[in-house]
Amino acid sequence: MDEEIAALRKEVEHLIAMHTASYVTLTSLVATHPQPEQFQLHLITALEGVLGSERLGRWTEDQKQIVRRVVETFQNVRPAPPIDPLKQALGDRDPRQHP
Repeated sequence: MDEEIAALRKEVEHLIAMHTASYVTLTSLVATHPQPEQFQLHLITALEGVLGSERLGRWTEDQKQIVRRVVETFQNVRPAPPIDPLKQALGDRDPRQHP
């Protein structure tokens, strides 16, 4: 019995780690999406479609609320500023800044 509990505990730890990695990745994708307005509209439509589907019909209200809260979290992510690795690497020596 103790081995089963330890195995379940380990599995939960792995699921939490995987969820965290997915959250970090998705947050970056949302923040760098080239068309944030379209992304947000699609996210809302997809959320309502999933929550109203037969597949989730047997899910508990807690499960559905978790899905809603997570998706709504991504709706609050704001676009990130563009990243220019060359400018960051060269700083004031960036020849593009001094034509």
